Amino acid sequence: MTLNNYEKNVIRTAVPSVVGLLISLAVKSGLDLSSDSVMVLMPCITTVYYTVIRGLEERYPKLSWLLGALPSNPIDPKSDPIG
Repeated sequence: MTLNNYEKNVIRTAVPSVVGLLISLAVKSGLDLSSDSVMVLMPCITTVYYTVIRGLEERYPKLSWLLGALPSNPIDPKSDPIG
């Protein structure tokens, strides 16, 4: 299955969001946090996760799977409108 760049970018956006949600819920289960706190914590964790992994991916392209990219389906920087 070949994905176009749009589909790859959607996946690379969704994966950090899910990771942020899961980490936020894990933190909430260990701490007495309100739902409002989790609503603030989740985007912060998501942003940090994406930023760190994206930075590491620049140096170590094989880490792209941490953002949901399939190794056989890398984003083509020449045709990527976002890149």
